[in-house]
Amino acid sequence: MTDPIERAPLSRHDEKEAPSARFEPAGFTHEAASTLSSILRNAEYECAKRIPQSGGNRWYSEPIRLATYAAGGVNCWKESPCQNLYSGMLERSKGLAPVMLFDLFFFHRSVARDRITQVIAEDELKILEEAGVLHITGDDVASKVRCYPVGELYFLCDPSRDKSDFVYIGWDSDLMVDIAAKYSKGRRFSRSLDLCTGSGVQGICLSRQAEEAICADINPRALAMVQANARLNKIRNVNTIHSDLFSSIPGRFDCITANTPYVPHPEGAQLPIGGGDIGIEFTIRLLLELPERLTDNGMAVIYTSDPIVHGKRRLISRVTSELGHLPFRIILIPLFTNNYPMTRPMQEHYDRLGLSGYDDCILVIERSNKYTVEQHQNDWLHYYRTRMDAWLDWRRRAN
Repeated sequence: MTDPIERAPLSRHDEKEAPSARFEPAGFTHEAASTLSSILRNAEYECAKRIPQSGGNRWYSEPIRLATYAAGGVNCWKESPCQNLYSGMLERSKGLAPVMLFDLFFFHRSVARDRITQVIAEDELKILEEAGVLHITGDDVASKVRCYPVGELYFLCDPSRDKSDFVYIGWDSDLMVDIAAKYSKGRRFSRSLDLCTGSGVQGICLSRQAEEAICADINPRALAMVQANARLNKIRNVNTIHSDLFSSIPGRFDCITANTPYVPHPEGAQLPIGGGDIGIEFTIRLLLELPERLTDNGMAVIYTSDPIVHGKRRLISRVTSELGHLPFRIILIPLFTNNYPMTRPMQEHYDRLGLSGYDDCILVIERSNKYTVEQHQNDWLHYYRTRMDAWLDWRRRAN
């Protein structure tokens, strides 16, 4: 086998633009779902999450990426200037299939047809093309959809954010699945609810602990994507509801999850990104309704942000002002700190509010005997490294 640095690329990095036609979740048939699931499982697709994206120049982070790869961790949300090294290592240990499929379905690169047929048979290509998953032109095969593995499940989403109704999966989705699983371990739910469901990652993952799982979103495309992902994973206890938060949802729930819009954004920012001026306005709106929607033993897992305004983090003080009179146990889990924004409009917005940045974080909320607040760590080394990076970035821009 050739050296991984020198090997011929599996995909066409100078690829043509991705096909303009969007993936339509409603056209994702049971046959296509079964075909795609079989292809991914046979290839051990999930192991390819160890490969970082191509790019970047932070060589000092390479030991961390190598250690993550060796431990079987997730690198695909990071960039590396030597991606081929990781692809080559994975190909040697797991074969060509997961590397090529990850190029096609996650990194969203076109792959030569004579190469992809080493992994996907011609009749399978036809099924996926007819279902709108693949776009085949001449010698090139491209995917109209992105596919991300979470545990033993697979989730489809849009490959870009160029449409206002995009359905996207990010690293936050992966982190939230792990944390929700940790804090709900051993529990069974009569009813679970995933608000702001997007692709349905949280709702479908928790559906294995629930008799009835509801995924709700204000975006109709998101609900169609949830149904497609339920077919892909042969999940049958998930229902979808078109709703603005709780407005169209009856009853109470043993578990409520929500990956909320949480990015600080000027007034008028569209969902699903903008969470309000300092990023937590949407979250507070959700929390105001939460007490009436949780059962007596209920819990909630909320992905949100913790804005840093005039040097102070503001999330817990706002949560306490709204819920402090109620018997809840609040657990704050900071994940990483975001840098000062790049664009001039966002810089002006931050400066006007005295906002220097924000933490991505998760709130776990449980019924209790009295109101308490705790802070737990997820990956303290990564968190404090991003805090240092954000501070250095802010100082550099301030000067």
